[in-house]
Amino acid sequence: MKAKGYSTIAGLEKLSPEEIKQRNLETYGSKIKNFRNRAGMTAEQLADALQISKSSVRNWECGLTRPDPEFLYRMFTILDVEPNEFFGFKGIGTLLTTEERDLVDYYRSLDKSGKEDLLTFAEAMNKKSHKRKLMTAYDRMNGVEDWGRYAAAGDGTDWPEYPEKEEVILFDSPMVSRADEIITVTGKSMEPQFHDGDRVLVEHCVDLRNGDIGIFYVPGMGGVIKQKAYDRLHSINQDYDDIFPYEEGATVIGRVLGKIEKDMIPSMEEQALYQEALETLKL
Repeated sequence: MKAKGYSTIAGLEKLSPEEIKQRNLETYGSKIKNFRNRAGMTAEQLADALQISKSSVRNWECGLTRPDPEFLYRMFTILDVEPNEFFGFKGIGTLLTTEERDLVDYYRSLDKSGKEDLLTFAEAMNKKSHKRKLMTAYDRMNGVEDWGRYAAAGDGTDWPEYPEKEEVILFDSPMVSRADEIITVTGKSMEPQFHDGDRVLVEHCVDLRNGDIGIFYVPGMGGVIKQKAYDRLHSINQDYDDIFPYEEGATVIGRVLGKIEKDMIPSMEEQALYQEALETLKL
């Protein structure tokens, strides 16, 4: 024999007692408990505030019953929760904090002149706050030029005669501050330290110490990234040959400071603030 069902309001769907309990729990019970805890209240304190029995609140929170509209809307005030927030609807109640709702109440309590004064003050504070954001963005970020040049971790790659410069914005650090240029690695001769496609920060210089990773220009070969050794430019990957600079006529372009990691790149919004800081603050 089929289990007895319970019709919904429209009479188009039948729910078992367990299904009704689960629906009550999802729609009311778990939310009442969560917002009660957020308000720092016990079930007994909420029951006292509503002037009902503690068991009634427990039954709501367990999904055994659901609150009548009268108690539900009284509960919104007691727990300081907007109906939209409680039911998960998109509305102003889900967007405003308690402090923001207080500000709205203050504004509504003012006369016309007071509202105008408050708006003028708020506008001034907003401008001041935005300027602080610009200063913070300027302090936190820095730009490094990328000329579109590649350094091969392999056979070499030629460089454009008239490169187009692009400023790449990064979170500032001692390494970023020292960098004069960003160069992109191609090939695999410097693996596992540097991989094909890595972008490296380069400090221009005329000489390197043995053991330094550098960018070199080799006639007929173009730009390469190698480790300077006593008499050669060394490939870390043993599958690739070393270069003998005195034979090839290699010149030093710069010292590789490190590669650009994902966490060094600001978001588009942060980069926009930095650009605005440069233009607006004339820094």
